[in-house]
Amino acid sequence: MSWAYLRQFPSLVWIVILGTFMVRTTFFMVWPFLSILLYRDYGLSATLIGAILGATAALSTLVSFYGGWLSDKWGRRNILLFGCLVSAASVALLGLSHQVGWLALGVIGSGLSYGLIDSPGKALMADNLAEPKARELALHLRYFLLNLGAAIGPLLGVTYGLSARQETFLLLSASYLLLGIVFVIGFRLAGCHTSQAAGPGMRAVLRVLWQDRGFLLLIMANLLLMLVYAQFESPLIQYLTRAGTPEVERLIGWLVTTNALTIVMLQFPLLHLTARWSTRRKLQLGVALFLGAQLQFALGDTAIWWHWIVAVILLSVGECILFPLLNVLIDQMAPGHLKGSYFGAASISGLGVAMGALLGGWVLAHWGGSWLYALMALLCLVILMLYGLSTRTSRTALVRAGP
Repeated sequence: MSWAYLRQFPSLVWIVILGTFMVRTTFFMVWPFLSILLYRDYGLSATLIGAILGATAALSTLVSFYGGWLSDKWGRRNILLFGCLVSAASVALLGLSHQVGWLALGVIGSGLSYGLIDSPGKALMADNLAEPKARELALHLRYFLLNLGAAIGPLLGVTYGLSARQETFLLLSASYLLLGIVFVIGFRLAGCHTSQAAGPGMRAVLRVLWQDRGFLLLIMANLLLMLVYAQFESPLIQYLTRAGTPEVERLIGWLVTTNALTIVMLQFPLLHLTARWSTRRKLQLGVALFLGAQLQFALGDTAIWWHWIVAVILLSVGECILFPLLNVLIDQMAPGHLKGSYFGAASISGLGVAMGALLGGWVLAHWGGSWLYALMALLCLVILMLYGLSTRTSRTALVRAGP
């Protein structure tokens, strides 16, 4: 991967990349500790916390699909600016309210931030980079900075005592507002206007997606992968908290930071190391590492920190291989006029996060953490099979979706 492609990046691409870094740094100051806040300060059960976070992920998935399509139809600028505004308002509600109902509304509303910013943002990068290798580098760099923000955020939150405080959400709200302002300036400098020719209708887009069977198999595998990955978030935090893990906030902070730092340190070296590997081989290695992580979680002792850190390292290396690769595969599969729709449709995998949060909370409450992660290890075998089918499925010529 040549770094010379960086010279091709226009200002709007840099705004997406650096804006992701800014927002995710403030996001990870407080969001990983949200489950602790809801359990400790408001007494919510594991199942209810899982239901709230699951509803958030489900809303994010639905909005991502429509957000991607709407950005094809009505323009990236309109959808991105609307997303920044709605996200800022929802997150501000989390910082200001002290009633469970309003907090739940704020958490669910915050799902809009992913749905209205993520897919249109990746499509905007594809719009502004004609060279496939430049798009691939941009997607990898964006993911790298996302995880750098995830590494810095929890450390800043723990260091300055901001991690489990509602007021920190106001800082996140301000970062969304700032991102919106920078987008306004960037689009104006790029000479982009609010209007554009109407894009394809939803029925035409759905017809193209349904014909692309390789893409559909990829989505199914991604959905289950995200279900497994979701157990690293709220269910793991609840498991460690309820088990009475000593200094649980510090351990959680270190686990999140370990995840992010592993990706920050290894993403580009692994990209170079696996440059000549086939896509199938990369997918197999990534899923195998996920499986190893689930087994380590299932066998971990809550009193021994290194058990959990080793599991997170395995998970993170697998993530480092899989997640950027999946974005590149989606970009390669998508027709040029349907980039937003394909990235949006691919976000259906977010339902895995929704199901994972709910399923993880239920299994944790009724069967315990060991059974939860053993079940996730079995799911990894199913994921491996689906990825194999996806890479072997021939993709017929797609019918061009008309307006």
